[in-house]
Amino acid sequence: MGMSTGYQRKPEERKGLNPIWRGIGCMLMVFVPLITFGLTVIISPFVIATGYVPFELMGNIKFPDWVYRAPVLGQISSFIASINNLWLGVVLFIVILLLLTGLFSLGYVTILQFIGPPRYREMDAPPSRHKAKAYKR
Repeated sequence: MGMSTGYQRKPEERKGLNPIWRGIGCMLMVFVPLITFGLTVIISPFVIATGYVPFELMGNIKFPDWVYRAPVLGQISSFIASINNLWLGVVLFIVILLLLTGLFSLGYVTILQFIGPPRYREMDAPPSRHKAKAYKR
């Protein structure tokens, strides 16, 4: 018998994750991109009006001639080429998506910290109270 076998841990009842949290996560995966797309459509005229948008992001996309010769690829590329300021929309979408995802993640972590599981359990060592001294030669 080893010295660490004296403590027998009781089997812990595993409580599953509340289904509400799964529902919130699913809604965020669906609604955050939809909200982002809506904000992109609303914000893009104001961004264009500032005059600080590079000209490379403005206008339609131009594909090579060989792309239009393929039957299916030609239809897809002509639809994509008809969208005005597509690159600006993509860049704004990614930026707004990153900001909203960070904001919602911060809110999720804040809520989970208050109502989530405890940080330490009975088998965890308490945090050290020792303060290191400054290194001197």
